[in-house]
Amino acid sequence: PRLLYTRPMTRVYLLAAGRGRRAGGPKAWLESEGRPLLQRQLDFLRSRFPSDSLAVSIQDAWLERCRALDAAVRWTAVDPDASPLASLQALLKEAPAQGPTFLLHVDMPVWDSAVWSALEAASLQDAAVPTQGGRRGHPVLLSHESLKLIAGLDASQDRLDVWLRGRRVIEVPVAADCVLANWNEVPA
Repeated sequence: PRLLYTRPMTRVYLLAAGRGRRAGGPKAWLESEGRPLLQRQLDFLRSRFPSDSLAVSIQDAWLERCRALDAAVRWTAVDPDASPLASLQALLKEAPAQGPTFLLHVDMPVWDSAVWSALEAASLQDAAVPTQGGRRGHPVLLSHESLKLIAGLDASQDRLDVWLRGRRVIEVPVAADCVLANWNEVPA
């Protein structure tokens, strides 16, 4: 497939290790259009980025299953009860980024190429986020400098969304409602 990004992108971090208590099980493995949600995310992301630029936090028990999906993806086992920030920090340690990096959760179905292109074209300061109707959505594009600071946050106390409120975040208006989607149950 033709890779679409033009900015020197080294990583896309996908958080997928959670237990999915509200969804009745890990969201990564819930079915969406006959495929696990994690597979749908990978299929979309690989249409835009090379597999070896993708890093995904998963539960340790899933390692072989995930490698079978794509051995070139950097699969990082994390505690499924850890905070999203702790999972991000594990990815930062295991798959260091060298430039601006996208971040999203497995249950955020942002499969609209125009959203990703709009963020890539943004004038990045600390971060860039898509907005829809005045509300911030996903994915988040983080600067390399921000990632260095995020690595030093206290995962037991800090939250990335709160930390971002005090940063220089570029808001990128988009016409796609998907940037606000967060599936607690994956639609069929």
